[in-house]
Amino acid sequence: MKKSLSGGKIMICLLWLAVAMLPLSGAGAAKAEKGVPACLFQVRDGMPNLAAKLKAGKKVEIVFLGGSITVMGGYTQDGYVRYVERWLKERYPRAEIKIRNAGVPGTGSEYGAKRYDRDVLRHQPDAVFIEFAVNDGKSDQTASMERMVHKSWRKDPRIDLVFFYTLDKSHLESYRNGVLPFAAGCHERVAERYGIPTIGLAYHVAEKINSGKIHWKKFSGDTCHPSAQGFRLFDEAFAAALPELLRTKNDGGLQHKLGVSITPNLEVYPPALKAKPLVSPKTFLFADGEAPADVYELPLPAEHWVGKPVYYSPEGKVLWRIECLPRRFAGKLDGKSGSDRSLWNGKAAEWFEEGRCFSGTDGMPVFSGDGKKGSLLGVSGNSVGVLCFTAPKEGTYVFHIRSGPFQLWANEGSTVVFSALKFSGRRNQGEVMAVHREIRKERRGVSLDFSVKLDPGDEIAFLADLKLPEYIRGGWSGLQITAARKFLK
Repeated sequence: MKKSLSGGKIMICLLWLAVAMLPLSGAGAAKAEKGVPACLFQVRDGMPNLAAKLKAGKKVEIVFLGGSITVMGGYTQDGYVRYVERWLKERYPRAEIKIRNAGVPGTGSEYGAKRYDRDVLRHQPDAVFIEFAVNDGKSDQTASMERMVHKSWRKDPRIDLVFFYTLDKSHLESYRNGVLPFAAGCHERVAERYGIPTIGLAYHVAEKINSGKIHWKKFSGDTCHPSAQGFRLFDEAFAAALPELLRTKNDGGLQHKLGVSITPNLEVYPPALKAKPLVSPKTFLFADGEAPADVYELPLPAEHWVGKPVYYSPEGKVLWRIECLPRRFAGKLDGKSGSDRSLWNGKAAEWFEEGRCFSGTDGMPVFSGDGKKGSLLGVSGNSVGVLCFTAPKEGTYVFHIRSGPFQLWANEGSTVVFSALKFSGRRNQGEVMAVHREIRKERRGVSLDFSVKLDPGDEIAFLADLKLPEYIRGGWSGLQITAARKFLK
């Protein structure tokens, strides 16, 4: 397998590298990315610190960050995450090698940058392999890629980074023309600025497909997710690149330099969120025209509800909280999912500051702000978000619930359900109060009203439900809930 380019392509690459060092931004940067030459790999500064620790037989921590292809690369025998682990252990048997898979399906570098501290840096990695060339699509995510670089080297300038590019069917034309597809071109420019090595898995596969050596269906059963054979082709690219990236002459003390960012005024860490007070509407009336004794609106995450998974009234009483139901207990589609409270995790959802949301036990969002239209309550990864309202006083409560359509990644014809469950006192068994059920393609949104007698401490739990694989995620958008208590008579 060739590791280098032909003379003509080398000249093009050199011209590109010279241009890449010029500070561009916005539309200018996007225009420049269209002609970035593609190749099997670029060594640049390599991975000297990882190489030194491997040769010395030390403990090393490596993280793979990316989307669903990287997720698959960890649980498929031929997947590149498992392959790289085997490759390293065979060649460095004295080293203690730990590889973590931090892939999240359907996410790009923007979300990767947000969760970088939580999912990558907390493991104190020696090296990070980053893959977002497919999920970034046609968006310029230069700033997101730079944020990850700056976060890494602010934390520890000895962390070695590698960008690598996977393949979508729509990328074949770009590779046929010898250039990277748009997103990968943006990533490559960042890599060149900071001396980061890159590996063109897609380049290797596209060359075989475009030349007629293999058919696309041998590589993938859809538009981007590799088959076992597809992953083996990706592994060949890693096998060609890794020896060169690990070829080093230093003692492992190289301090990677940040320098000036491509993105003007790059914001590595956004300002901390501060909760705003929630003011309930004064115009709410019951159907009979009667005014309520109290009105409790659902606070908007990242605006009124920040930090703790419990939201308190001004008097210090628990009004709302967000927990998780393990997804394996969901999928009943009759409104009864979550009705056995003993099956809940018993652990509240976690606040994810940069993601501006509450996440489940696997770090994927289950409750977030959805602009000024309301919240998004959903199912993500292995967790179902369960939103609970706790009655602060005795009385009859009328619940007014509205939402936009269910936002779902793929599977347009799937059935989705929104349900409300009542839990009295300490009882674990809930009573179904209201159910909204629809076929996803209908896109109607929730419209529910019901009244219920509650004692202090009784709870109404709301959750979304769907029966799909864990890599499919979605939720009810624009969710708004009003709990109005009637005057006792």
